[in-house]
Amino acid sequence: MKALIEEVLKSYKKLHPIQINMEGAGFGAIILVTINQLRYCERENIYPVVSYTAECKNAFLDPTMGGELWEQYFEPVMPLSYQMFKEHSKTIDLSKHILKLSSDEAIKISEEHPESVYSFPFGKWRTQDLGDLDEWYAKERAKGRETIGTYVKPKAHILQKVESFYQENFSNKFVLGIHIRGTDLHYAPVVSPAEYFPHIDAWLEKEPTLKIFLATDQAQYIPVFEQQYGDRIVYSDAFRSDNEVAPFQRNELSPYKKGEDVLLDILLLSKVDFLIKGSSNVGEMAMYFNPNLECLDLGYKKEKAFGQSYDQGWDNHTNPPAWKLVNKRGLHQLAKDASSQSMAQLFWYHARKRAKSLRIYFGKIKQGILKP
Repeated sequence: MKALIEEVLKSYKKLHPIQINMEGAGFGAIILVTINQLRYCERENIYPVVSYTAECKNAFLDPTMGGELWEQYFEPVMPLSYQMFKEHSKTIDLSKHILKLSSDEAIKISEEHPESVYSFPFGKWRTQDLGDLDEWYAKERAKGRETIGTYVKPKAHILQKVESFYQENFSNKFVLGIHIRGTDLHYAPVVSPAEYFPHIDAWLEKEPTLKIFLATDQAQYIPVFEQQYGDRIVYSDAFRSDNEVAPFQRNELSPYKKGEDVLLDILLLSKVDFLIKGSSNVGEMAMYFNPNLECLDLGYKKEKAFGQSYDQGWDNHTNPPAWKLVNKRGLHQLAKDASSQSMAQLFWYHARKRAKSLRIYFGKIKQGILKP
């Protein structure tokens, strides 16, 4: 063990305990930020040790399972684990070897560096013309797959659960994966259940005996798909929300179960034969865990849906959560404004933007920043 730490200190510029405040972030977002920190360490010849301890606020660290979040679910990203690093820190002064980034600095790397991985192009991520979105996604997924393949290995007990579920439900079957995000999604276009039906029907014509693995955070979506496709539908026993509050923000289950539910769905989606998805870190992580998985994304080319806009001028305060939007319009029928806006909606959207601009303008005058 001592030889390992000596080799690390000799071969790398710094040691980087990855410690980021991820309060309010979902499990897929934590994986995304982590792989972007790993890519940063690669570029700078820095040795990473994922160290999401209690001081890093998040919804998934379970005190009953140890003192660090990542190693609840994954093997250490490098031979020097968090526990080994912690033990060495008691006997060796590593202070001059430690790179300490603040959460803000780490998030900035994740969200702004051109070599980071981006799982969707909406909101503040669309700060420039991305060109062909298919090419953009192919590039981002290639980066995500490279980094996941190099560093991210789920624990053996999780892989065993995935394999057992798959063998029990899908052995020798063509499996169509469906990921549909509900609850609090507001940072990217919402896709309703009915928007999936034509694409599932097209696959049924090609693969009449297929099974459908359905992954969703919205409890009400499951009976909608079951009424449409009967016993073809299979899903995990993950906890799902019945309102607009995401499951990881609910109090009905342990922090560990919150993360395991998501990771199991990600890994099961990664094993399907084809994936139909909306914009979400969960669906993107499934793509990263399987370099050969292909998908149809129903959300990423939408700019206006359900009366909202997700273009470069997007403002997360104007977009209601997914469940409230979809629930208003019915779950079985395709709403007329699922992918566009009526003239009235377009008018009120621009009116909101102008009203906000005026509030900001007069607020600055009041603060003395601008002169009237």
